[in-house]
Amino acid sequence: GGACPVAGAVSFSDSWGDARSGGRAHQGVDMIAARNTPIVAIYSGTIQRLTDGSLSGLAIWFRSDGGDTFFYAHLESFADVSNGQSVSEGQVIGYNGSSGNAPEFLPHLHFEYHPGGGGPVNPYPLVRDLC
Repeated sequence: GGACPVAGAVSFSDSWGDARSGGRAHQGVDMIAARNTPIVAIYSGTIQRLTDGSLSGLAIWFRSDGGDTFFYAHLESFADVSNGQSVSEGQVIGYNGSSGNAPEFLPHLHFEYHPGGGGPVNPYPLVRDLC
């Protein structure tokens, strides 16, 4: 099971570990898609937290029923979801955008995978198989 987090035409490459501003290393995969493309729950689970940060912009922390955590960032807007809400695999939770420090000309989903709710691991193999 599992749904591609971007419900529409998407392109991405393995950018895990690439250099980012402030000396940071990329801890996800950037999934490039048209602005307002629906963003969906990769598995059934719970919306843990809706946030709005200077780097991440509009973002969602999501925990699957299996215990893994996923971080979706740079959204254009949230769907009709709230903290603590249960969602089904493939349910729309937001819309692709360029909020936070994402360039306006390059709307994309920054997607992170945290197995068991721990530290991030490269999500590329997971989304490559699902998308």
